Amino acid sequence: GKILAVDPKYDFVVLDIGDDQGVKERGEMMVNRQGKLIGKVRISSVQKDRCVATILPAWKRGEVMEGDQVIY
Repeated sequence: GKILAVDPKYDFVVLDIGDDQGVKERGEMMVNRQGKLIGKVRISSVQKDRCVATILPAWKRGEVMEGDQVIY
């Protein structure tokens, strides 16, 4: 999936994947940009075709940006 939106103030992101793709609440995903690990997110709410995830501070390696990839 991909990151659609980022809220740096509250450290959350909106992803373009959801229930239809098998995303589960409380699941964790790696954020990846050009083969580099940027951070890790935990899914906080899931809808049919998108979900909201919180950026985990302990895993933050850089600024998470729109368009970054997420992998399970």
